[in-house]
Amino acid sequence: MPLSQHHRPLPSLLSGVEACARGALEAGVRLVTGYPGTPATPAVEYLMAAAGDETRVEWAVNEKVALEIAAGHSWSGQRSFVAMKMSGLNVASDALLSIVASGTRGGLVVYVGDDPGMYYGMVEQDSRLLARLAACPMVEPGTPDEGREMVRHAFEVSEAEEVPVLVRGTTTTANTVARVRPGPTHREQRRSDFPWDVDRYTKAGAGRCLRQHADALARLSRAAERLDRWNRLEPSDSRLGVVATASVWGYVEEALEAAFPAGLRPNLLRLGVVHPVPERRLREFLERCDRVLVVEELEPVVEEKARAVAGSLAHRTSVLGKDDGLGSPVGDLDPDRVRAFLAVLAQEPATQEPATQEPATQEPATQEPATQEPATQEPATQEPATRWAPRLLTFCPGCPHRSTYVALERAIHRAGMDKDEVVVTGDVGCTILGMNPPHGLCRTEVAMGSSIAVAQGIAYADAGRPVVATIGDSTFFHAGIPPLLNAAAQGVDLTVIVLDNGYASMTGYQPSLGSSGTRETAPPVPMSIEELARAARVRRVRKAFPYFTSRLSRVLAQALTSPGVHVVIAEAPCVGRLVRRTVIPYRVLPDRCPGVGPCPAPCMEAVGCPALDVDEPTSKAVVDPARCLGCGLCASACPAGAIRRHLRGRRRT
Repeated sequence: MPLSQHHRPLPSLLSGVEACARGALEAGVRLVTGYPGTPATPAVEYLMAAAGDETRVEWAVNEKVALEIAAGHSWSGQRSFVAMKMSGLNVASDALLSIVASGTRGGLVVYVGDDPGMYYGMVEQDSRLLARLAACPMVEPGTPDEGREMVRHAFEVSEAEEVPVLVRGTTTTANTVARVRPGPTHREQRRSDFPWDVDRYTKAGAGRCLRQHADALARLSRAAERLDRWNRLEPSDSRLGVVATASVWGYVEEALEAAFPAGLRPNLLRLGVVHPVPERRLREFLERCDRVLVVEELEPVVEEKARAVAGSLAHRTSVLGKDDGLGSPVGDLDPDRVRAFLAVLAQEPATQEPATQEPATQEPATQEPATQEPATQEPATQEPATRWAPRLLTFCPGCPHRSTYVALERAIHRAGMDKDEVVVTGDVGCTILGMNPPHGLCRTEVAMGSSIAVAQGIAYADAGRPVVATIGDSTFFHAGIPPLLNAAAQGVDLTVIVLDNGYASMTGYQPSLGSSGTRETAPPVPMSIEELARAARVRRVRKAFPYFTSRLSRVLAQALTSPGVHVVIAEAPCVGRLVRRTVIPYRVLPDRCPGVGPCPAPCMEAVGCPALDVDEPTSKAVVDPARCLGCGLCASACPAGAIRRHLRGRRRT
């Protein structure tokens, strides 16, 4: 329903979670998704009622799939909003850490509903710890209207610094109802595009992952500076102080008058950014105080940071909190308990014993050489890295996956499309090697099973653009079934290629649920990917032998040009597991080979098989018979017909 027809008058009374959803609407969000979980559920329900036709709002099969869809949508340049409860963030964490490492393009904001006191069940947890693990900024509103403005600003920060922003709403703040002052709705027509940048969007290679980690930490720091407006310091002439997160700030304000009826109000620091805890603000606050009280629910996240900063100050500042019995990491707070904490702060402190503090002040001095030692050794530990030989990440000779990607390239050409026009998402395992030359197809690698959901988000952002998701058989069983169910239920135009070689080959040929054979580790009742896909009501399911590239390319071309979800299973055993079979290697006929330079379509550039090489004196291609496994892909790519089976070279392997 368009916003203008919404039945509630504006301004209106909204709960905290609804107000956060309202902020996403005002920010011009184009995709809203999530999975039901109290107290976050009303965010999606509100937008289902309030958003117009220009915003797509839907539930996903689970939180991980929801986040991955939003990531694909964001990477295409569009704004996305996801809602889930704290337990759902656990489900999505595998994808979250990877998405944070790659960053965002269009704004991506995730609303997380924490439940201190466990009014709705599950395990009590503090999502601020997960934000720390993911190196992701997290803000926390204290009132509904602040939540609306905070979410709107979070979209701006997400785009400016290219990082997802988590918005933490507790049960109390999510259910608090107040009058909200709606702002104007931001609408901007954006061009959807997904740039080719495997260094940013894939994870294959240690150097690539290390750079992404460093970039994520830098983005976190910059985002924290932009979000600092939600931290508020109220100085006073008192030497006492209270620091609290925004979700419990109402309790602090209510109890202040009773605790300090005639005296000066203490210095106050209200934190709307709960990760990273703003060290600069905290230091400025602690330098004004001799004793401070930290008020927060669940884990002592702010308290630990305050104690660390206080220990580095020139003067001594005592920090009171959960470690002193003022609160517990279990359960939620209320005004009476906060009032009791403030009463302890207002009391005259007992005589301090400097002796107990001396070891803490002297300890850094005694440990200083130890902390400096790694710095002196750093050049030695980094020096070998400059001597590492480059390694080519490619498929093994004869790998069926190489044939599948060659068939996909030919299918794109057969369908009358340009290679850059089609977005191909990759997945964990051997599948992702399709990102490397000569194929240059896979653009993303997020987490196990993410390729399908990310592809769905890209399809939403750019309707009509061909999108292909590639996934291995073991990865499909691991986490690919839920996103396939989700895509099929939504009727997305999407082609899914399952590269089925029967094993988790990259980790040592462990069997998947679809493996069959006599190995003791193989499942006694192997599962069928084809039957699972048909059970999901996929529009069309086809199976093809990848070495027959001509047939496979026809099947893929038809899928690329047809509506709905298509599943193509490229099934052939992993060559690393083939034993005791006859191999007839191929050879190059020198008199027919025009040479690598003059050849208009050299076999090495088209196939990239490690068994192919160049004879330097003649500049003609040669086949290493010791490596060749006789797949024939190079022969199909040779325009001169110069590559033939070497019948005299038959050997056993």
